[in-house]
Amino acid sequence: MLRKKPEGAQFELFKKEWGESNHEGKMKLVEKFNTTYGTAKHWAVDKVETKLEDIEKAYTLNKPLTLNVSKEQQTIAVVGDTHNPYQDDHAVDITCRFLEEKQPEVLVLNGDMNDFYQASVFSKDAARIGQMQEDVDSTKQLLGRFREILPNTEIIFVDGTHEHRWGKYLQDKAPGASTLDCLTIPALFDLEKYNIGHVEYERGLLVNGVFLILHGDIVSKHSSETAKNQYIKNGGNGMCNHTHRGGSFFKRDRFGVWGWWENYCLCRLDPDWIQNPNWVQGFSMVHFTSGKRFFVEQIPIIDGEFMYAGQVYK
Repeated sequence: MLRKKPEGAQFELFKKEWGESNHEGKMKLVEKFNTTYGTAKHWAVDKVETKLEDIEKAYTLNKPLTLNVSKEQQTIAVVGDTHNPYQDDHAVDITCRFLEEKQPEVLVLNGDMNDFYQASVFSKDAARIGQMQEDVDSTKQLLGRFREILPNTEIIFVDGTHEHRWGKYLQDKAPGASTLDCLTIPALFDLEKYNIGHVEYERGLLVNGVFLILHGDIVSKHSSETAKNQYIKNGGNGMCNHTHRGGSFFKRDRFGVWGWWENYCLCRLDPDWIQNPNWVQGFSMVHFTSGKRFFVEQIPIIDGEFMYAGQVYK
């Protein structure tokens, strides 16, 4: 029996014929190459090369994108969990008014900007099933608003669990369409049009090598517990959304002081699928003063208003 895989043009011809053949045709190829069916199938699949490619892809997606801020002082605003079209318009309005006034150098939209209600696994209101285009348009309007009020700000869109929900829905329900460029998050929300960068789900954005911003997939029962668990999982410093409430966790050891923060939400607090949720609206400002030094200001929105530097916004 021939055990050595064909090479060069002969191998390419073999793969082509194998892929186009039915079972009878494949058996003729087995006979032609004087081998076994299992060996011929192994040649055709080319498992080693595919596995290496998959490992490289997985490694890349798990390596954070990097952002280096080099000015002596630079501010990154972090907002998330608007869940359009379930955003709280009042909370969004005062947040936009504040950002327009402060003009941060960077704005990170930290996931779940769209709810993707239609792609959820939960029971659905039949009247909402056909409104996905309206939901996407609502999110695009919000992105356009951020770009309009922050013309010189670098804006970065980080996928959250609900954006990931859309990808999983396509893979499970319409795998043939899941690779279409027009159905990706950047294409759906016209990120290129608004000059907004994109970070894939759970890849994260690492600022100055010391501060990781990602949406997160952990939710603990009480405020700050998720921040602690993100420290346990990731180490270092960082900020997550996903919990819909604020919180902070600090750890000091021989190597320095470390901190993780939970970053509130800007969605409505009266969803129809849960009663009286333990959520708090708000957003955060992260100030980098030089290199790896930073300070976090968390800004909760309570009953439609917040205070910053002695000024009340409402």
